[in-house]
Amino acid sequence: MLDSRYLYLHEALGLGPMWLAQTACLLPVQPAPAQTVTAKQPAPPSKSVHSSTSAIQNPTTKETIHQSHRAALQHIIRQPPQAASETTTTTQTEERQNFCSQSTTDNLKLSYEAIPAALAACTRCNLHQERCTPLSGYGSANARLLVISTNPAPPDDSNQQLFSGEVGQLLSNMLAAINISSEEVFYTSQVKCAPNVSLKVTSEQLQACLPYLSAQIKHIQPQAILLLGQTFSRLDQSVLAQNLHNIPYVISPHPARLLRQSHLKATAWTALKQLRKYLHKLT
Repeated sequence: MLDSRYLYLHEALGLGPMWLAQTACLLPVQPAPAQTVTAKQPAPPSKSVHSSTSAIQNPTTKETIHQSHRAALQHIIRQPPQAASETTTTTQTEERQNFCSQSTTDNLKLSYEAIPAALAACTRCNLHQERCTPLSGYGSANARLLVISTNPAPPDDSNQQLFSGEVGQLLSNMLAAINISSEEVFYTSQVKCAPNVSLKVTSEQLQACLPYLSAQIKHIQPQAILLLGQTFSRLDQSVLAQNLHNIPYVISPHPARLLRQSHLKATAWTALKQLRKYLHKLT
């Protein structure tokens, strides 16, 4: 319970009414005792010296401020506590349902050769406002293995190459461990633009970029696909397989995450061994 006198605290700190807890409620303002009005009124205080203190000491002025603040805070306090959980559930459902919408791939038909020019002019989502340049990917157009991450990282955007720096070195070492050379790989991402401002891609952005990935898969026709990132694990796997043209795939933690959480290397190694089995079956 918050006494109404604490309303002056957020004014002094410049915080506005949002500093109050969502479940807070205000104590009723106690009416000021009646005062006897004398015939002779005291002389008003000097405005230059006492103008601020007179407003605080005046009960009528204080009551008016309390009432206006109370009205401003009524729409903030006592909000339903389940709103946040409902938003989280809705976001997870959208990630599962919207990411792999087959209708998206039907809205944009393009050839493999036209992808770079199409990406340069692409405005299908707002990430074109955050990027330095779209990254379509690099590697062999006849690759045995297609490596796909969720999106370019901001350093990739600055360096104009996916999997730059230590992340790329670790990824090369991971593939070398199962006897895959860089000449046998094409590297790309689901979303072609780096989220430099928002830092995280949405399901709508993933969906908007799906036609570009589909065109790459159709042209390269890899023997297997390595998906990097936990986002792919949260998707409907049957629909994901359809959008990957039913090519065998495995999901591994992203090398950037492995650099921060080395205990996940065992999980990555399990995925790489399964990937090696897919590739050796077709050799």
